[in-house]
Amino acid sequence: MARIAKISLVLGVLVLLGACRELPLPFEYDQVVAQVGDKKLRESDVQSIYAQAVTAEDSTALLEIYVDRWVKKELKLRAAENLFRDSEEAIEAMVNEYRNSLLTRRLDQHYVDQELDTVFTDAQIEEYYNRHPSDFRLDRTMVRGRQMLVPSNFRQSNKLREAMRSTSDDKLQDWRDMCQKNSIEIQEYSSWVDYSDFLSTLPTSRGRKYEDLLKKDVLQEMRVDDGRYYFVVTDIRRAGDAAPLERVRETIKRILFNQRQSEIIRAHEEQIYQEALASGELRIYLGEEEPIEAEEPNQPTEQPTSTEQVQPADSIANEQ
Repeated sequence: MARIAKISLVLGVLVLLGACRELPLPFEYDQVVAQVGDKKLRESDVQSIYAQAVTAEDSTALLEIYVDRWVKKELKLRAAENLFRDSEEAIEAMVNEYRNSLLTRRLDQHYVDQELDTVFTDAQIEEYYNRHPSDFRLDRTMVRGRQMLVPSNFRQSNKLREAMRSTSDDKLQDWRDMCQKNSIEIQEYSSWVDYSDFLSTLPTSRGRKYEDLLKKDVLQEMRVDDGRYYFVVTDIRRAGDAAPLERVRETIKRILFNQRQSEIIRAHEEQIYQEALASGELRIYLGEEEPIEAEEPNQPTEQPTSTEQVQPADSIANEQ
């Protein structure tokens, strides 16, 4: 009840200030809403809650949530500081390491944003592909090809079959036009697909692999009740073969992107290194002790200022 009363009081203050939306600076009556140790949450800290609310009830609910979260966060921080007091140096070291890492990453990104060229030509992509064929091995069979379903009573099926197996662009276009004119269903896989996807549009049985059908440029057929499926596999890449370039093009782009990015970062690291050496800000003592600055020479012994001569010790002894 006490907390609700306090929040209601704060809400009343905020309502009065609603017209101006901002607390005057300085605000003499910026009362404390909650306090954990020496940490204080004031009315000015929660003023934004009022701007988000539609009704007074909304403001009260939002304010309760905000205060509750703030209190729990401060209490957890207080408990953590007490529990890990002995580890404070280690935590500070971690924070400092994170800060340094964040700064160096931002510096690297600054250089990359200024200099990185994200355009990759087909020649560059193909060159990388040809130089690293072992990096792009298939784990499954892929194919390209064509299919069509010809009704049993279609009289020009021989002509369709002949055009379908052709490698001539003109004859293939004739095949497409003839199929469209006679409402014959066709399926073209001009891009590489998994062999299982190619089989999925044929009347195949689930579970069988159909390796015996993997014959390049051979017209094959499967019979169904109302017609025949004809299909040609025009290209085959088996598991273990190099993946088709079109399938790994985007992967190669990402690789080239990362390479360019790394080259830019390394170039600027080397530039900073050489500049520091040239200016004398960097000195490396590998296998050597750090040079010790020369000490100032000893001051000469101060000579007597008296005019008396100092007799040698043996002369004094003789006089005695």
